Amino acid sequence: TAAAKVRPASLAPFARQADPLEAALHLAAKIGSRPAAGRGERLAHRYVAERFEAAGLSVSTPGFRVPGRGRSRNVIGELETARECLTILMAHNDNASGVGVLVALAPRLAKLDPPCDVWLVATGAEERVVIGTRYHVGAAALVKTVRRRGPRADLRFALSADMVGRGRRFYLRSPQAGVRPGVEGEILAAARRAGVTVRWAPDSGTGNSDHREFELAGLPGAVLEAWKGTDACHHERCDRPGRLQRGALNRALRVLQQAVSG
Repeated sequence: TAAAKVRPASLAPFARQADPLEAALHLAAKIGSRPAAGRGERLAHRYVAERFEAAGLSVSTPGFRVPGRGRSRNVIGELETARECLTILMAHNDNASGVGVLVALAPRLAKLDPPCDVWLVATGAEERVVIGTRYHVGAAALVKTVRRRGPRADLRFALSADMVGRGRRFYLRSPQAGVRPGVEGEILAAARRAGVTVRWAPDSGTGNSDHREFELAGLPGAVLEAWKGTDACHHERCDRPGRLQRGALNRALRVLQQAVSG
C-alpha cells in the first residue's frame, strides 16, 4: 500500500534536527524533483514521516488516486490534546519551503501546549496547475479525512504554508470578502505576536493553494504565502534551492508556532 512505502525507518538521526532551511534543502536539493505519484515524492514523504514520528507525533499516510498518474498519499503528523477542536497546518509536496517549516515545527509542537489537536500535513501530489486537474488532489483527499473525524465546527482553520522561503513579509489570503475574527483574524494576531509583517488580501477567485479545497467544502482555510503572492521564479527553472533564505523560513516558522498555540 501507499502507507507501507513511507513507513519510518531509522529515526535516531532526525530527533535532534529542527531547522527549516535544512529540511527544505533536503527536499529540494538532496531528493530533488518530486512529481506526483513518483519516486521522488515517495522519498520526500518517507523523510517527512520519519521526522514527524521522531518528533513524537502519531503518523498516518492515507492514500488516494492521482488522475492519470497513479497513487499518492498525505503524510499526517498528529498531536492529540484533551480538546475536541482541530488546527491543520499543511504544505503540498512540491513546496519545499512550506514542508520544511512543518518539519521544523514538529518537535516544537508539544512544548507550545496548543489548545486544540494539531495535524501537520504534507499533502501529496503537486498543485492543480502542475498536474492538470481542476482541484488540489491531496488537499481534497485531506478534506475527506477531516470529514470522517467529526463535525465541521471542530476545525479552527486549515492554514497552508506556500512559497514562504523568501522575503521579510508575507501575505495571508483566503477567498473571503473580509477578515473573519476566528480565522484570518487569529492568524494575523499570531503574526503580530511573532513580530512578522503579514497582510491580508482576498484571493483571486477561489484561491490557488491547498486551502482552496477546504473553503469550497465549507471549512475555514487560508494561505500564508510570498509577499503579494508573487515570486518571479515560481514554477520556473530559476527556482533553485540556493534561493531559499533562512530568515524567511524562520519568520514563517514563528508565525505558525503562534498560530497553533492560539
